[in-house]
Amino acid sequence: MINPLFYFIFAFFLGSIPTAFWAGKILKGMDIREFGSGNVGATNAFRVLGKGIGSFVFIFDFLKGATPIYLFSYMNPAAQSISPLLVGLAAILGHVFTPFLGFRGGKGIATGAGVLLASYPVFFLIAIAVWIAAFKLTKIVSLSSLLAVVALLISAIFGSPDNKVRLFFLGMTLFVFWTHRSNIIRLKKGEERPIVNKQKSK
Repeated sequence: MINPLFYFIFAFFLGSIPTAFWAGKILKGMDIREFGSGNVGATNAFRVLGKGIGSFVFIFDFLKGATPIYLFSYMNPAAQSISPLLVGLAAILGHVFTPFLGFRGGKGIATGAGVLLASYPVFFLIAIAVWIAAFKLTKIVSLSSLLAVVALLISAIFGSPDNKVRLFFLGMTLFVFWTHRSNIIRLKKGEERPIVNKQKSK
């Protein structure tokens, strides 16, 4: 029997891998924090490093959230429903507060999406459907992410009988809004930049 603490430590340090930062350094010889929004998440990787590297960053960050939960659930099939989510939370916290970059990482959306798919795939489908619809209308990633998280919270409130799970998703919603506080300020000012297909915009 593996000590549950192992999964939390493993999830945190896997989540803390600064994918966008290392990809920028290794593949482009640049510090992504000095370009675009300055964030080390997948969205800024798309903007600064290009679609190919950005896609890699998103997939790797996504797997950082999903892998620890799949491992934990496989090894602990009788665990309470809140336990895998707490393991996933460790991965998200690792991503947002990575010790590799002075505890200043990304905003947790890609890693959180991996956590969600691995733990509640139906909620994931609802959230991703809202994200896609919002992005098609606005082309603004941050707004799409915030709306998807709100949809996720509503899904958890009405779709889960477990109050601990509901409280978890309430806490995660507040956390995501906190990590996006600068985006929210820019949204209020109308200064948040959309992602536009450059070929179509010519």
